[in-house]
Amino acid sequence: MSLHIEALDRAHRPLLADFQNPHASLVDYLRRYALRHAEKDLLARTYVAIDSGTGAPRLAGYFSLTTVSVERDSLVSLPALERLPRFPIPGILLARLAVDSRVRGQGLGRYLFEEALGLTLQLAQTGPVAFRLLVTDAIDAEAQAFYTHFGCAPLSDEFPCRMVLDLRPLL
Repeated sequence: MSLHIEALDRAHRPLLADFQNPHASLVDYLRRYALRHAEKDLLARTYVAIDSGTGAPRLAGYFSLTTVSVERDSLVSLPALERLPRFPIPGILLARLAVDSRVRGQGLGRYLFEEALGLTLQLAQTGPVAFRLLVTDAIDAEAQAFYTHFGCAPLSDEFPCRMVLDLRPLL
């Protein structure tokens, strides 16, 4: 697989229709809302993983990033965050991360997560705003186990399950 990451734009539209994932909401978001949220609504930016090693380019996966704040009281189970002020804590939300069903099990999810984390850390180090957390919502138990592997801690036991990663140790 020959992959590269690009910010979603209108040139990617022909690739969206072929994307497959067992979670219909992730497919629907990509096809119906991701471009609008990036261009018109300014709600999230989506990045696509383009596989150009199979002849015609194919969309192998994607992730979306936006901003979020987490109520301080919901973080009581995380000792490293105990000393933070008692107001909402800012973060970057990994709003969606999805891999095409046809390339599952090849490490693309990990690659996408690492790319999202890399962009987040780059913004945290050099960007004009400050934030402390990477936040995501695990859609099911499989996603929760995936994010736990990267150090994300769950804030509840219900799905979708909000999970957080304290960025300070990584900076």
